[in-house]
Amino acid sequence: MDRRQFLKAGSVAALSASGASKAAQAETPTSDKALEKFAPNSLKPEFVVDGKTVKPAEGQRFAFSKCYGCFNVCGARVSIDEATDQVVRAWGNPYMLTSNTEPFSMSVPPSEAMFRLAAASQYNQDNAATLCGRGNAVLDAFSNKHRVTQCLKRVGKRGENKWKTISYEQLIKEVTEGGNLFGEGHVDGLKAIHANPNYANPLYPDFGPVKNQLLVSTSTEQANRWDFMHRFTHSAWGTPNVGNKDSYCGHQQAAGWGLGCFDVVDEIALPITDFEHCKFAIFIGTNPGLSGNSLNSGSRRLAKARAERGDFKYVVVDPLLRSLTSETDTENGEWVPIRAGGDTALLFGMLQCIINHKRYRQNYLAAPSQAAADKQGEVNYTNASYLVVKQPGHPLHNRFLTAEAMGLGSAEVKMVRREADGKLVTSDSDQQASLIYQGEAKLADGSKVNVETAFALLKKRVNEHSLEQYAKHSGVPVAKIQELAREFTSHGRQVAIETNTGCNATDGGQCAYAMAMLATMVGAHNAKGGLNHMNGVGFGMMYEIYDGPLYKLNDFAHAEPVGFNAERSGDYEQSEEYKAKLTRGEPPYPANQPWNNTFVQENSGEMLVAHANANPFQFKAWFIWSTNPIYNCSGLKDQVVDSITDPDQLGLIIGIDPYINETNVYADYLVPDLLQYEQWMYSRMWGSEYIGDVACVPVIEPKTVKDAKGNPVCMEQFVIDVSKALGLPGFGDDAFSDAKGRRYGLHLPQDLYVPLFANAAHSGEVLPSPTQEEIQFTSVDRIQGEFAKRLKPEEMGPTLFMLTRGGRYEQLEQRYDGEFLNPAIRMDVQFQVYNEALAQVKDSYSGEYLDGQPVFDVDRFWDGSAVRDRWSETQYPFSFSTFKPQLRNAYSAQLPRLTALGEANFIQMNAEDANKYGLKSGDRAQVLSPKGTHLEGVVQADHSVARGTISVGIGFGHSQFGAQSVTIDGEVIPGQAERAGGINPNPFNVVDPTRKGASLYRDRTFGSTCRHGVPVGIRKV
Repeated sequence: MDRRQFLKAGSVAALSASGASKAAQAETPTSDKALEKFAPNSLKPEFVVDGKTVKPAEGQRFAFSKCYGCFNVCGARVSIDEATDQVVRAWGNPYMLTSNTEPFSMSVPPSEAMFRLAAASQYNQDNAATLCGRGNAVLDAFSNKHRVTQCLKRVGKRGENKWKTISYEQLIKEVTEGGNLFGEGHVDGLKAIHANPNYANPLYPDFGPVKNQLLVSTSTEQANRWDFMHRFTHSAWGTPNVGNKDSYCGHQQAAGWGLGCFDVVDEIALPITDFEHCKFAIFIGTNPGLSGNSLNSGSRRLAKARAERGDFKYVVVDPLLRSLTSETDTENGEWVPIRAGGDTALLFGMLQCIINHKRYRQNYLAAPSQAAADKQGEVNYTNASYLVVKQPGHPLHNRFLTAEAMGLGSAEVKMVRREADGKLVTSDSDQQASLIYQGEAKLADGSKVNVETAFALLKKRVNEHSLEQYAKHSGVPVAKIQELAREFTSHGRQVAIETNTGCNATDGGQCAYAMAMLATMVGAHNAKGGLNHMNGVGFGMMYEIYDGPLYKLNDFAHAEPVGFNAERSGDYEQSEEYKAKLTRGEPPYPANQPWNNTFVQENSGEMLVAHANANPFQFKAWFIWSTNPIYNCSGLKDQVVDSITDPDQLGLIIGIDPYINETNVYADYLVPDLLQYEQWMYSRMWGSEYIGDVACVPVIEPKTVKDAKGNPVCMEQFVIDVSKALGLPGFGDDAFSDAKGRRYGLHLPQDLYVPLFANAAHSGEVLPSPTQEEIQFTSVDRIQGEFAKRLKPEEMGPTLFMLTRGGRYEQLEQRYDGEFLNPAIRMDVQFQVYNEALAQVKDSYSGEYLDGQPVFDVDRFWDGSAVRDRWSETQYPFSFSTFKPQLRNAYSAQLPRLTALGEANFIQMNAEDANKYGLKSGDRAQVLSPKGTHLEGVVQADHSVARGTISVGIGFGHSQFGAQSVTIDGEVIPGQAERAGGINPNPFNVVDPTRKGASLYRDRTFGSTCRHGVPVGIRKV
């Protein structure tokens, strides 16, 4: 219903409430039929409570599973209708922090846990164990008429969405053997591609052999399913060209935070606010509960802190006013509007205020070692006092002064200036060191070098611009910057600052590094009321369970990838291009295309750009599994679509997915894949600082077609059968071993997942065994036979126990250790005020070394030229940003419960800006991109958007997912208009005109694709 009908219905309901109350008193509902009179659309109750026992409602069974309504992967519990084998209700798993604010111990039997939920008012209302709106809406996916359940082969040209069904066995034969598959000429099959020993391109031998011309685009968010695909791509086939979505999503923020936490350039960290004791939090470009770090736990913990603690305050710094704040209620939650792309300027302004007014934690920063930190009552320390050599031409220039250079120890030990007497001593000293120092150091060889502390360099850095300049660039007034700096430094360690995919300008990595630096200034890392860092916590992200205590799943002859990947991740100076230029006497810089020697996380978009440019080569085959780069990667579509629709440029494309999306619509073959509840899965809980993982088995029968042996077709089965056809290692009869060296085969997905689960259940403290009642109550008995076929009797109990709780979780008796987090959930590292590893990385255009500290600068292209020098504010006066709506994402268009909440998005802008262009809410307008494209939509003009910014939500404007008609075996399946509603801003966004050929607009530090801070214009239609 529309809004008017909804309000009208609500009014009628309110007027009749008293009459309904009297009717309820007159007739007490005692049956489902009576209940239907008052709630005709309600589901059956989840459980029937009899005294202190519970049992599923009649005709239903109960099971634990996981939710994949988004990438948080929360634990779920589901009710399944026995007659239809359909999941009819989904809630949260009460054992998991992502679903339950106060998770139950695994020692609590499942039936007792369900009783506590059913009788929550007698226990604690926090134990609601819920899923968010996406988790409830995803149930609609299973009956979707546009779901791919058969093996499909294209009919006609690529992208025409015309298909015919074929058998799974025919699909395997054709993709492996090749031939004249479409009447368009010969296509190399996977067997021929893998067996060819020649270079993919003799002009670029360092990019490896022909088998590297297989590109595989995947989703790391599928956890151990991604590991399964990775087993094939890297370890069995041996291609380095594996791409995923992280580098066009939010990778630069996680990698930027990593710069502030580790002395390397290839780690990630992402903080979570300790809401239970935090006094002041800053959320930049994100709202807890809207995106990232768990929609469930983040929003619930924030709501509880706001409702129950008057001493908790927070601000949301964002171009767009979203649901956590309002303009009228600013008592403990405030919106700070910021110009899109202005985040780093704000952070530098805050750092300047903090450092110049000495509002930092002096004793914490001045401790050069853990021993010194212990004396100060700190659990971690920093390198703020370490001496950096500032002597151009010296081998240690822009590196730390080492004990080796001073003749006092090894190169691993650094030097500091002892505060008590000014003497230079090694950094393992337990004495406080100087934070501000600049002078000379006499080396062991008698030479002298200029040195400066990392903190002194940071002070210089943040004072390179005035506070007024930072304010102008960010759009945040000077007084507000000063206020934020004061508030952030007024609560000791009990402050937090976090982001998630919200700062994707060309300096997004630097923005996150500066955020980490702010937390370091006050010692908020690992502090009670401060920040907890997720860095690979959870069994699902620990590779050890693959080589665990029972089974050595990686015990096979690996095919190590040879050569650089196509996006040029690596050291440019090790490339043939660099060496050839030196041989010819040419300047080696700039490189022909950008290289990245920091943490580029396998960008599918950049690999497709390399293909479009035929540099270093074009791909011969492409697997697209559980990902959609053509829709999601900013600026990509028009750069690459011609090169992937032409079979002469890319011979074989295979999509593996439950749906036809904007990328796999160009496939030659579609392999149906499983949805949640049909899958085997072992996955980390995103947004939980507790160690824990979801573990689930298929709880309903998969709806995909079965192969000739009766096995459901899915990604894993496809990978297994392709590998067996090609004779690849790690699959087939001799795939892995157990701890005693006995060999095992891998012919079905469960052949790997069952021993993987057993490893997890037996890692660390071995789990106990469940009762038979627990096994039956949680429906684990339905899958018990698959485990009995593959495990030894003594391995069964702990493994099944894990499944009866839906995963494995390590609970803490105490969350805190004094004023800090418990060591089990801390990330105890040396925090970086100067990242020496970053200072040893060269820019592939200029050949200059990067800076070891955060940098504030205007947006720049790869060649270093300023973006605004090319695209002026006169022509493009606005900065563009995108955001994630609360319930929409790239895959949610096929969920009617979500599309019913709003079929379209809007061009959102400030009302005063709109007025200048004769625009008001409801008008149609075009947003103009400097690359000559535009997007057209309806304007929403109000005061919920920062001045100078235009913002558009993502997850709308689909051309696939059932938005258009599909023809299968000559039958047309009509499209649904509501799935196409709104606009998709990603294809419209800019690329880098300073690069050769096809390109993407990139983060300057990590090479991630950028979509914020882009200059745009607007005109009324």
